[in-house]
Amino acid sequence: MTSRADTPGVGLLRAAVFFVCAVAAAGPASALETILNYDDLSFLDAPLATEVGDVSLVLKGQLDGAWTWRSRDDDETGESFNGSFQAGAQTQLPNRWRVRLNYSGRYATDPGENPDSGFVSRADGGYEDDAALSVGGAWGTVAGGNVSGIVRERTRRAPGAGAAALAFDDVFGSLGDWSGTYMVRFGPWALAAVVDEDANFDAGAAYQRPTGDRDYRLTVRYTEGRFTSADGSRRFDTRGLSGVGELIYGSALFDVGAGYETLSSPGLELEQWYVSTGVRFKAGVVTFSVEGHYGQAGGVERTSAALGVQYDLARGLSANFGLNHEDAMVSLGGVGLIASRGTTTVLSLRYSF
Repeated sequence: MTSRADTPGVGLLRAAVFFVCAVAAAGPASALETILNYDDLSFLDAPLATEVGDVSLVLKGQLDGAWTWRSRDDDETGESFNGSFQAGAQTQLPNRWRVRLNYSGRYATDPGENPDSGFVSRADGGYEDDAALSVGGAWGTVAGGNVSGIVRERTRRAPGAGAAALAFDDVFGSLGDWSGTYMVRFGPWALAAVVDEDANFDAGAAYQRPTGDRDYRLTVRYTEGRFTSADGSRRFDTRGLSGVGELIYGSALFDVGAGYETLSSPGLELEQWYVSTGVRFKAGVVTFSVEGHYGQAGGVERTSAALGVQYDLARGLSANFGLNHEDAMVSLGGVGLIASRGTTTVLSLRYSF
């Protein structure tokens, strides 16, 4: 059997077609900011910024001290410190193109187990960073570097409040660290595509427009990537389609997401699908969210749920709570696809600037 990894030109061709179609359909459009750090870094009005000559410098960041209790086979408690920041330098050329350099860094004493848990670090904790260079104009934005997650962030469900982290709320397939992206906005439509060094690609579109006293958002995303099983024994080529529907009414946000994906490896093919939903609302200084997820991988069930609370103590300072449960023990054909079960309680004090 020939896997997609054996024909990288196919992925490049598909991504090129998407790129050309997006440019042709967009016409005059506004550029989109390149985002490297996907943490909800700050709830202040604006990041710290200054100007040096014709260059604008921007800095935003977050410090988080947390206490965690994990209930699995053996109960475990621990403390962790996490820090995250994004620095950017931007200028405008005489032809009105905007050139921006972004650098993002994260430090974690505890890497965590859920890639959606906010501060994500490598398996041994410590420091990791990303960088990207982008050029944007009326025709959109082109960027290169560590930008593989841009389409995911522009089409995903809104993250939960406080320390909530809903597990499994995504397709399995992902892209490599180094990639290039094109983003463009045309009226209420925002389009983006990413191609990585191995010709895997991620393409998505988001539509958002207010109607009366409500705001609606719809997204769709197609991903061709790779996934390594939890036991490390197999690597799969993946093809996934996902989407999100969102409604904002007053201080409440309601959304639902769904996805379908095929995974193929020599001698083993399977399908997975999922549905996730949640509600998030703010009352005074308190933000609350509750979320749930149900899916199946190879016919085996997986579930997760998350409850989160954020209490704003002062400008940039908040106390956070998260209760996160996940249950997925999927083994097919002797391959341990997913192995994650237990409940995690998190209390943290967070400062954003």
